[in-house]
Amino acid sequence: MKILNITSITELRGGDTQMYTVYNLLKEKSDLKQYILCPDNSTLAKICKKDNANFFTYNKNAFKLFNLVVTIIDICKKESIDILHIHDSSALNAGLIAVKFLNKSTTLILSRKRNNSIKEKFLNRYKYSHPRIEKIICVSKAVESIFDKIILDKERLITIYDGIDVEKFAQNTNKKLLHAEYKFSSDTKIIGNIAGLTNQKDIYTFIDTAKKIKAKNDTGHPIKFVIIGDGPLKDDLIKYTIKNDLENDIFFTGFRSVPDLLPEFNVFLSTSITEGLPLTVYEAFASRIPVVSTKAGGIPEVVSDGETGFLAALKDAETLSKRVLEILINPSLEENIKVNAYNLVKQNHDLCVMQKHYYDFYKTLS
Repeated sequence: MKILNITSITELRGGDTQMYTVYNLLKEKSDLKQYILCPDNSTLAKICKKDNANFFTYNKNAFKLFNLVVTIIDICKKESIDILHIHDSSALNAGLIAVKFLNKSTTLILSRKRNNSIKEKFLNRYKYSHPRIEKIICVSKAVESIFDKIILDKERLITIYDGIDVEKFAQNTNKKLLHAEYKFSSDTKIIGNIAGLTNQKDIYTFIDTAKKIKAKNDTGHPIKFVIIGDGPLKDDLIKYTIKNDLENDIFFTGFRSVPDLLPEFNVFLSTSITEGLPLTVYEAFASRIPVVSTKAGGIPEVVSDGETGFLAALKDAETLSKRVLEILINPSLEENIKVNAYNLVKQNHDLCVMQKHYYDFYKTLS
């Protein structure tokens, strides 16, 4: 079986990262031959070249759609591709055009990570419900649900949860890097988030929650707040932080090494308004960091309120702050959540589990 993974994304996003993870997990399977097609100026192309992966590129210029369609057709014919695995919306446009010029036995499948709604336009509905799409792989049931009014045949939808290297995160230790860099006292508790500074992640609610935690802090310890990530809203978020008199309490680190800093968090606080199911939740579980989160997208599928973490409604800074403080003042509750969350991620979301699920899925298409 020959599989061509197709992405049109230039920067490295979560979807392409997981696609490349699956590529590496399955590359030793003798009955699968995988290829990757990506823009020639993409971060993924550089990674593929460095790793000597099986990859092709196309020129993402003013004629990017035409270039991608022609490249797909050319590769499929030269390499006798069986499956086109599409990883983003623009690549789907090209894939649906390309299959018109390919053998009808060529199977097209789509991966979808985000649960943001699909716009109610005829062309969008036509594209995602196109009969040439054999299966749509979703990272959570919440992502599946966005197709409820578009895909009538639910057999075309399948959820395969993402996975992480649980042992890698479990072995990381607290190096006190944030304490040293920002000169926190040794007894300072850190509430952190790892997120792009975009509307989707709603860092404004993170800031609102931080303000309430600071006002109600009865833990006997100073509390600081750290946001790892960058994005277009950084300047606005810094202004909002200053407006709320939190410039000495909230720290924006920019892009940093997650495995090095995550073990230093005392609580992982996610305030997103939409999500597929972010890997950062799995990473916190594996690092034994308790999670407090909004009920965004697929997060409630793994964060069970009071068992593997705590949940609150979107933008509910009051409940989020209460839950964070509850964890900080109740060691037995904190430990129980850590154990339950670690056991869940180890059993259901380790890389070996994802490897089996994707391999078994591909074999159903043969």
